[in-house]
Amino acid sequence: MQAPPAASTGTTEIVWNDRRYRARAITGGAAFEIYSDSREPGFHPSGGAFHRYVHASEVASDGGELLLAGVAPVSVPVMPGADAETVHRYSQNPRIGPVERALVAAVRATAFITPGTRMVKPLSRHQVARQLTSAPLVGGVCFREFDVAHLRTPDDRVVLAGDPDDVRDTAFALRWKAIGAGDYLSTEAANFPGLVGVPGRERRGSMILGTGFLPSGSHLIPEFATAGLADLPLTARAEILAYTPDGGEIALFQYQPQTNVWNRMAGARHRDLVNRIPGLETGRALFRVDPSVHAGLMGVHEGERVSVTADPGHGFTVYERGAVSRSPVTRPQRFLTLAHWRDTEVLALGRNEDWVRVRLTRPDIEAIMATDATCIERGVYECWAPRAELEYPRTVVTDY
Repeated sequence: MQAPPAASTGTTEIVWNDRRYRARAITGGAAFEIYSDSREPGFHPSGGAFHRYVHASEVASDGGELLLAGVAPVSVPVMPGADAETVHRYSQNPRIGPVERALVAAVRATAFITPGTRMVKPLSRHQVARQLTSAPLVGGVCFREFDVAHLRTPDDRVVLAGDPDDVRDTAFALRWKAIGAGDYLSTEAANFPGLVGVPGRERRGSMILGTGFLPSGSHLIPEFATAGLADLPLTARAEILAYTPDGGEIALFQYQPQTNVWNRMAGARHRDLVNRIPGLETGRALFRVDPSVHAGLMGVHEGERVSVTADPGHGFTVYERGAVSRSPVTRPQRFLTLAHWRDTEVLALGRNEDWVRVRLTRPDIEAIMATDATCIERGVYECWAPRAELEYPRTVVTDY
């Protein structure tokens, strides 16, 4: 399935909770902004009316917007004793029995990723600042944009936060396209068995339930993590977004691999949103990143092995003097280095003389204690290890 098309700006009529409303499709049809002339529960003032956001899977519409979104929604099997409410209740319990877990796993398997699927990761203000000045990479817990398209206000998006922020009037997120399905795993206990048992004092954000779904009292949202919690290369035209209390989504910055910069997209009207990001120079429009770091993404170009950039839907490219080379890229591959330290598998991230920054690939409380790793964001644990103590280093290759 391809990435969703641009959302229509026109209004239509939909049925939600057995009532008919005027509505506007957003995020390529994954959600609706619905309008009411009177105040109703969950609706907020908007001009001379009231509005709220709902997921497309919750409404009936003649426009087929859910199909146009191009992403498979979470589906509950048609069988006695199984409905959305039951599945949601089971999905919020990390200690469900094998029968209930099998049902939840079957539902979770209906949410999958294909090349080009739009992914999002919530960011705190400080994470935005680091993203703009660090290598163009993304890793850790993330979501399909389709599944969270109806969470448009900062209050709604708190449930997604992996690095809780003390500013609640704006929410930030990173958006990119998936290169390959194998780059992502469900957060089910089968993939990350140790995260469920990590105590609150060693966590950031909400706990990982091990069911593959986000902890939420009202939403059934499948969550993903990058495979092995590794960093992945950002794709061309990845964006840093801001969400405002009125439900606005503003693209603040866009990644331009041809010039190795984050380019500020927001104009003077949204200067106050940019000013919420700590440490940025006032008025700065370009943030240059290290072009030599592509999370090990390489390809063959004109007979040579070179760093390449992924642009799902358009293939892999090499930039020469700021322009796309006309010669094709073949054999695109991603490389990473794994090792063992203190009987724990770790991912090597960077080196500073005789020390290596490492990340736990399958965190559990024993590994966290043995390595003295720190939780830097939800589900991700890092520390520094002496290079001489790393054992069994090996290179892992992912073919695209």
